[in-house]
Amino acid sequence: MDHGVIVDVEATRSIRQAEVGSTKTMLNRVKANFDLHPERLIADTAYGTGPMLGWLVGQKIAPHIPVFDKSGRNDGTWTRADFEWDAENDQYICPEGHELKQFRRNYSDPNRGPSGKGTARYRALKVVCQACPSKLKCCPNADAR
Repeated sequence: MDHGVIVDVEATRSIRQAEVGSTKTMLNRVKANFDLHPERLIADTAYGTGPMLGWLVGQKIAPHIPVFDKSGRNDGTWTRADFEWDAENDQYICPEGHELKQFRRNYSDPNRGPSGKGTARYRALKVVCQACPSKLKCCPNADAR
């Protein structure tokens, strides 16, 4: 396709949830009114949430959207990028060399397993973080990372 054509508009408040909802509404309306199904959708980072990207892929629409990443920090605290991923052992290694693991033992409590939101939490031991010389750079407002 050589040209892009605007075929629908939906006014919303400038909040991400409203804009994402309106995108779904517009895509459904364009399908109903014109029998058009886009192959791809281009949008800014506000639309790059997991649920939105997953919905688009489920609709067989290729998203050309930057992923909304909340891992960055601007307060001097270490970011996720400061931690090394150890794929072989399914863990992160902090800059001080300590392990952050998803699970340290098997739990029968379903709340301790995967979140169901497509995310996994990797944690260090509280006793390790409390004794760490870099605690203030890593987790100044929490007992552990």
